[in-house]
Amino acid sequence: MKKITSNKLLNYGAMSAAILGTADAAGQFVYTNLDPDQSVATGEAFPFDLNGDSIDDFSLDIFDAAGGAGAVIFPGVNGSVNSMNGLLGTSSGGFTYPYNLSSGATIGAGEPFIVGDRGDLNFYSCAYPGSNFCGGVTDGFIGLVFDLGGNTHYGWVRIDLSADATSMTVKDFAYESTPGMSITAGDGLGVEDNAFEGFALAVNNDILTMRSSTPLDNVQLYDILGKQVISQNLSSTNESVNIGELRTGIYIARVSIEGVDKTFKIVKK
Repeated sequence: MKKITSNKLLNYGAMSAAILGTADAAGQFVYTNLDPDQSVATGEAFPFDLNGDSIDDFSLDIFDAAGGAGAVIFPGVNGSVNSMNGLLGTSSGGFTYPYNLSSGATIGAGEPFIVGDRGDLNFYSCAYPGSNFCGGVTDGFIGLVFDLGGNTHYGWVRIDLSADATSMTVKDFAYESTPGMSITAGDGLGVEDNAFEGFALAVNNDILTMRSSTPLDNVQLYDILGKQVISQNLSSTNESVNIGELRTGIYIARVSIEGVDKTFKIVKK
């Protein structure tokens, strides 16, 4: 495979992965919501870290080639591949084509994973017959397998992809935290919305206030470099945190309710 190294890496680092990771109450799958969704244009790449260990596991790329745009996924970053990571799909003519999975599809042992190879989603408006992301795709799931500490874990990433492969939207991803256990495409969707129904957050006069229909558990604040600057346990449906000692600027608030985490951008004036 030709190594693609010219793509611009989008601004998504270890800090983002760490503060967006969300585990359900059972602690089995770990769901990460991208809020806002991440847009990928031609010439850009979006590496992502499934498990929040500051190591990017996969990268979704769009590059401009002689015959048009090509949308691909690497089991690695910067055009390289990790021989232990792979994609659920098929191989044809020397190329790997990830399946376009529907919500509810099983991703786990016994499925046809291809490891250590680039996955082609849509090349030249699907000029190649093996492509599965054709005609404009909304909410397409890609099945993933990756190595974590010598153990095999399964996951998924959900995307939209334009018919001509010039633009992609990455919405969320998840993985199963129990080694060797399968995951279902879409696991985690809706958990966050239920826990945060009726939630509101505001900053006024150096006070961060939070209101929820169910008791809040915890809030953590991070600066733009990913450094934790505040961590406070909570217990009621109405809580406040003094942020007067923080410098002016943008912070990320990670709020926990019923074992579910969600992040919000706040501005300290």
